Amino acid sequence: MSLRLRLTILVAAVFLGFWVVASVWMISGLNNKLEVNFDQRLRSTAMMLSNILPHVPKDTLNKNLPGLINANSVNTENGLSCQISSLQGKIIASSNSHSLPNKTNSNQGFNYLSSKQSQWRTFTLITPQYKITIADKVSNRDELYHNLLISILIPPALAIFVALVLLWFAIGRGLRPINSLIHALEKRGSHDLEPIRLKQPSKELQPLINSQNALMERLAEGISREKHFTSNAAHELKTPLTGILAQIQLAELTHETTQQKALAQAKKSAQRLNTILTNLLVLAQIDADTPMQLTEPWSLESLITAVVTESNYNTARLDYNITAGQDVFCIPSVMFTIAFRNLLDNALKYSPANTQVTLNADLTADVLTITICNHGHINSDNLANMTTRFWRQNTESGTGLGLSIVASIAKKYQGSLTLKNYDMLFVAEFKVPANQYYQR
Repeated sequence: MSLRLRLTILVAAVFLGFWVVASVWMISGLNNKLEVNFDQRLRSTAMMLSNILPHVPKDTLNKNLPGLINANSVNTENGLSCQISSLQGKIIASSNSHSLPNKTNSNQGFNYLSSKQSQWRTFTLITPQYKITIADKVSNRDELYHNLLISILIPPALAIFVALVLLWFAIGRGLRPINSLIHALEKRGSHDLEPIRLKQPSKELQPLINSQNALMERLAEGISREKHFTSNAAHELKTPLTGILAQIQLAELTHETTQQKALAQAKKSAQRLNTILTNLLVLAQIDADTPMQLTEPWSLESLITAVVTESNYNTARLDYNITAGQDVFCIPSVMFTIAFRNLLDNALKYSPANTQVTLNADLTADVLTITICNHGHINSDNLANMTTRFWRQNTESGTGLGLSIVASIAKKYQGSLTLKNYDMLFVAEFKVPANQYYQR
């Protein structure tokens, strides 16, 4: 069922419900009031005739009574009928003797009389001289009652019907932005991830459109990243595997020294392949939507000291300064260790031998900052590519994943990685907000 039809049915049900309740209340009240008014008319007519008859000469009563009855609009086809009789029961005059039953023994008050043609509602008034009976056909009452019902109920019913028709078109016009959005989505191809653009989107639909466009943008970025990643990963994994196979084949064809060199080179290629796979697993973990959870606070100074001690490079070149008056809560120690080790290895590996590498670690209430400076100068055109996965300035060394892993960790924890040249130094600055908490 469409939204338009559903809204129309709901509004129609409300309107019809109110109309039925109001009609039942009005019909019941109308029926009672009509009966009271009809009976009051019978009583009033009988009282009027009782006041007139004493002034009519008795000897001319039989002659003047029909004219008197007609003069008071009693003797009408669809009006009241009158019957006047003596106290002994003799009928003196009757305005409708052919259909009104001649029953002179009725008691004073209201009553019902029945004949072959119809049923009558009567009122009998007994005076000292006469018995006056005024009658009204029940069918005339019912007809008037039904006419009133038609005049009361039909116009509101027609008005409700017209209102519902207008409401149908009004709802259709009100839902036009939704229909435009549905049409825009239906005509899109399965691979179309362009933002949705409507000419005049409604205020209520704009958040939905913005959310949908943001989702499509994330999907497009994810698909593009996966395509690029898959292409580069396949190339990077193929290179060490090809080297391993070549060295193994060489080892099979040679002996002793040459064979040992081939096996050593195969081992080196296998280690590089292992490094690439390890980094790929780290990237997959970082790219997951679920944030890393902090198991416990950790000491910045202790962790940096441990990483420096475990480094495979000449750490005597490293001059570092740590300023931290509190434990770290803003990033898990596992993620920080990966980021810091990659930054440190990058600085020590790609700077000239025996040159100094400077490390400054600063933890405040607002931000955790790691700044590493090493001798070297990167072309300004290459600075933007250094965080691109599998990009390397020297294609013969490294995996091209180190700085991209650091950038992904910074982004995941709402931080940043800034790479820049300063005089003859290359500076890498890693920042993470310190006022956020990740708990179990």
